[in-house]
Amino acid sequence: MKVKFWGVRGSIPSPPTDKQIRHKIKNIMHEIRSQKLDNQHEIDSYIDNLSPVKAGIVGGNTACVEVRVNNQIIIFDMGSGLKNLGNYIVKNDQNSKGLDLHIFLSHTHWDHILGFPFFAPAFFPNNRLHFYSGHPNLRERLEIQQDFRFFPVALDHMSAKKDFTQLEHNSTIKIGEVEITNLPLYHPGGSFGYRIDYKGKSFVYATDSEYKDLKESNVRNHLIFFNNADLLVFDAQYTFEEAIHKEDWGHSSALIGVDFAVQANVKRLALFHHEPERDDYEIESILKKSIDYRKINYPDKLFEIFLAIEGSEYIL
Repeated sequence: MKVKFWGVRGSIPSPPTDKQIRHKIKNIMHEIRSQKLDNQHEIDSYIDNLSPVKAGIVGGNTACVEVRVNNQIIIFDMGSGLKNLGNYIVKNDQNSKGLDLHIFLSHTHWDHILGFPFFAPAFFPNNRLHFYSGHPNLRERLEIQQDFRFFPVALDHMSAKKDFTQLEHNSTIKIGEVEITNLPLYHPGGSFGYRIDYKGKSFVYATDSEYKDLKESNVRNHLIFFNNADLLVFDAQYTFEEAIHKEDWGHSSALIGVDFAVQANVKRLALFHHEPERDDYEIESILKKSIDYRKINYPDKLFEIFLAIEGSEYIL
């Protein structure tokens, strides 16, 4: 099972600013001078080994995660990252027979669907797009987004075949040998998490959720859903303090993700849906605080915590 992040921001696409890029360049130049790197090979090697936070970008596109398993392409959410995923699919996978692509929607807030009108595979008539959601009227929601008042290309002008499946809450469906289970999450308008299970490996996508009451009785279903996941992608848009002050905004914090990961025996925790107002260094500081929190409160738990970074891949 291969997982790739194509969009990792929350709420609105947030490309890096000129000021942020210049700040990174200045930091790199300072380090090169301080380490007295005096030939191009040393400089290139140093830069190539820097983290994306220091010499790249965490990512400005909104939520889109691709999972490839057993020759199936499964996509979670259609944020602005979907455009680049679509271009990749056309370049590397498209064929004359057409493709079957399976798209699961957590919900239909703008930041999770705005990439679809630019999804190139949707314009190939031999392709078939299978949409899944716990929400009703999914076709209508996408049609409204592409009404001529808001977008120049209507949904029906995208020539790929389209199937829409409304999922029963807490149900499991199979795509070949792959099992996918959904879980309703607390978010304005409703949201859904998804879990993939395949040959002993599991992946959980649980973004856009708020956890207002952490009593055991209220989180039991979540812990069962997350249990023993090889990778949990978790909504970490807010700091713990922000989550308290922004009650009912529908998002969570990294520290709650750490607590859940410990209780559910998760092997890897990816912090996701990054706050659009934060630069990469601020996002990295949340990661560092999360790792420190785990070390202090759960010193015997050694599971990996990392930032979901646009373009990064993980094999489960």
